[in-house]
Amino acid sequence: MKKLILSCLFILVFIGINPYRSFASWPIGKYRDIVIPSMFLYHQTDRFDRNGHRIKGDPGTGFTSYSANLYVGYGISRRLDLIASVPYVYTQNKFANGDKITNQGLGDLYMGLSYNLVNFNYVRYLSVQVSGIAPLYNRSLELGLGNYGAELKLMYCGNLPKSIANKGYFNTEVAYRRYFDVQGPDQLSFSGTVGYPISHHDQLSLELLFFRSFSSNKAFNPNINNARDYAFFKPSLNYGHQFTRRFSTFIGGYYTPFGKNTGVGYGGSVLAIIKI
Repeated sequence: MKKLILSCLFILVFIGINPYRSFASWPIGKYRDIVIPSMFLYHQTDRFDRNGHRIKGDPGTGFTSYSANLYVGYGISRRLDLIASVPYVYTQNKFANGDKITNQGLGDLYMGLSYNLVNFNYVRYLSVQVSGIAPLYNRSLELGLGNYGAELKLMYCGNLPKSIANKGYFNTEVAYRRYFDVQGPDQLSFSGTVGYPISHHDQLSLELLFFRSFSSNKAFNPNINNARDYAFFKPSLNYGHQFTRRFSTFIGGYYTPFGKNTGVGYGGSVLAIIKI
């Protein structure tokens, strides 16, 4: 079971458009710690309009975001975990006339509590998480929405049923996030992930994410960190290798084949999981 939990934790890093997602579907364990440093890349040149039609970007234009994230989790009890995540973000927005806007700094602090509601013979887990969001930057830097927020998430994960596969694991999440501003946004996300071991120390996973953000501000913003009203569907493919029981590394990539009022984004992630 310890190996399963460690194997599964990494897939949650790729769920979402930024590194503020949690790893709380699998309980960490009482008095145990987990530290996950990670790097993320997002890039877009083309975009989807409000009807989902793809629009070619002008030559020389594009938006790129790099972020380094530190996630820390602590098991308060067998059921209750404290989680926190903070990124350092670098963004660059290029325009057709050759101008570009570059910003960098700390992003949004994400902190919350995850509680395991039910475990099914320690094979599958149903959990709920409540988190708060706090900006650590000047709003003019556009490293995020610049507003405080809160999130409620329901998570179900564990071993795949034997009727489907003898090995492997899954994770499903439904989340609602609200930013406290007159423009919102209100955000809903639905995700599902399936992972399968390809050897004793290696594994592959496929994740599908649908994300919808609602706001009275309908303007398109190429900066995905600062956009408010948009939607997208994003599949991700990830590979992981476990060096020891306490140290693993992972790499993943993704693409956005469908969206509305957002960029045709692609990128990747690399991270390490350290159990202390």
